[in-house]
Amino acid sequence: MTPIDRPGHRTPRPITAERTSPTDIVVTPLTKTEKRVLEQVSLGQDPAAGAAELGMTRPTFNDHVRHIGHKFQVKGPAVKLQMAYVMQQLDLPDPIECTEEFSDEERNLWQAIALHSVPVDISVAAGHGPHGVPGMSEAIKGLMRKTGARSQAHLVRLGHAFGVLDATAPPPPIAL
Repeated sequence: MTPIDRPGHRTPRPITAERTSPTDIVVTPLTKTEKRVLEQVSLGQDPAAGAAELGMTRPTFNDHVRHIGHKFQVKGPAVKLQMAYVMQQLDLPDPIECTEEFSDEERNLWQAIALHSVPVDISVAAGHGPHGVPGMSEAIKGLMRKTGARSQAHLVRLGHAFGVLDATAPPPPIAL
């Protein structure tokens, strides 16, 4: 009998809690520096460029990005940005008029990128199922080309600026 199987002990279960609204989530507020770092990420800056822009080293920049993920219990720059918008930790970008039309499929993919960092989860959320992962990379690149996004996080920023995404959908929590 293992310690977990003993009477009176429960077998640990993976985190599966779903966030239903931003008010269900309690997070430690971002510091001013973390907000500045996340703003650089939202602009599509790679860590080296973002660090240079803020006058810090790349490892320090990356540490701030990692701390943001721990605070929000999410992974991936795009998802961290979405969570910052949802939790009103970062101001939404100013609206931008977009002349492009986006299909329902593109809008679903955009939403999936904002809410998930794992390719299979993005694929499932975008309606392609777990076996649609191979095509996701090209679909994401195509959406980025169409919007001029420099990264998936920049794509999320543009999604909010274009009015395609909203700040009411919190990403699901993950085990860190």
